[in-house]
Amino acid sequence: MKNSIPLIIAVLLGLAAVFVVSQMMKSKSEMKQDMVEVVAATRDLAMKEEIQDSYICGKAIPMSALSPRHILLSNANIILGQSMLRKVAKNDVILLNDVGMSKSMSLLLGAGEWAVPVSFSDNGITQFLQPGDEIAILGTFSVKKTIPSKDLSAEPTVVEERATSVIFPSVRVLDIGSGDGISREEGVNVRAVIVALPPQQAATLIAAQRVAELYPALRKLDDTSSLNRLDGGVVDDSTFLDLRKGLTPVKVPEIVGKSAK
Repeated sequence: MKNSIPLIIAVLLGLAAVFVVSQMMKSKSEMKQDMVEVVAATRDLAMKEEIQDSYICGKAIPMSALSPRHILLSNANIILGQSMLRKVAKNDVILLNDVGMSKSMSLLLGAGEWAVPVSFSDNGITQFLQPGDEIAILGTFSVKKTIPSKDLSAEPTVVEERATSVIFPSVRVLDIGSGDGISREEGVNVRAVIVALPPQQAATLIAAQRVAELYPALRKLDDTSSLNRLDGGVVDDSTFLDLRKGLTPVKVPEIVGKSAK
């Protein structure tokens, strides 16, 4: 009996090992993701170098890692003959913002997308934008508000308020214009940003430029949060009235750096 105990323990340990290995293999199988082939470099590519067919190859990445900046291997022809904007090392993925797109912009559009130019009221961010970036577009516009009169015989009062809200939470940038010769006011150049949108949203953006002041907000690439326009809410006069609630007015001291009594 004593001699059989080690054998029993060995068998149990063996079964346990088989179970652990099978669970690990099952876990790896479940974790297996769909892969997609994107464009990568077959050799080191220098800045301003023209891309040739032999310079690129396919590289498999998880579908979950695919972003608008990646170039599918099936669409590799859109960058052939284009010039590199920056260095890319051998075997590294080539992104849209690594390439200067001098050929037809239509090659960058997806099915059902239109390219639309948009000019912003503040160009602080546009000078840093690159093709492939993602932005949100916010608008500040006038809203007419009707206030009923206490005297039912009197006409209601119509007041005009300013409100700001998100119009498009996530838009892909195709290109950025130079802004030369375009100005809203003397001495201020306006850089047109070319974005990709479905037809109805493209029409909305064109109309919004006539009735609202538009502002861009740079998004983190591949960020899947805050994609609903309603998440941004609206900022209007009531926002700032509520902001003051519970606050004590600040008194400016007579001497700078001294606390007011």
